[in-house]
Amino acid sequence: MQEAVTSPCKPGLGAAAFAAAQTSNEAKLRYPVCYNRSMPRKSVAQSRCALCGAKEISEPRGEEKYCRDCWDKKIAVEEIVAREFALKRYIRAHSAEKYLIYHSTLKRPCGQLIVVDDGYDLFLTMMLYPSFAWDEAAYHLEGDPEGRTFAEILVDVVAAEVIEPWGGGKWHLEIFRSTNPEPEDWNGEM
Repeated sequence: MQEAVTSPCKPGLGAAAFAAAQTSNEAKLRYPVCYNRSMPRKSVAQSRCALCGAKEISEPRGEEKYCRDCWDKKIAVEEIVAREFALKRYIRAHSAEKYLIYHSTLKRPCGQLIVVDDGYDLFLTMMLYPSFAWDEAAYHLEGDPEGRTFAEILVDVVAAEVIEPWGGGKWHLEIFRSTNPEPEDWNGEM
């Protein structure tokens, strides 16, 4: 005949008895553990959009802060800012390339990118010149809690225009900032 066991999930077992039961191996086998025994329920109240404040949040998935309309507006603005950058291939080899980075507001390059493929991973080294304000906000949306800098937008541009054509996969990006304004001033030395 099997002995009746009170489960810790049921109200019949007090906290002291449950704690005592969990210390012995025999009791661990007899008393199944219930993980949602006294867990507070997650709040189901939805927050409002950070931009418009009117609609319920749904974007981006996993880190919801915006409604669908405001998220689409934010992405459209970022795409417009990203189009102001141009990556022009300067040197091409079998498993490496060098790009010059241009911005629509400057005539001279504001950075360079070196891409090396070792057959397994893609290694990217980006040199940003101080002739451009990389740390300034790339755009301003009223009420937006998370703006992005030009440097952050440039990483998206590099991912779309360089990494994807090379086949995507695993990649490593290093970003350096030059202290001299033009490459001629540092003779290609880092």
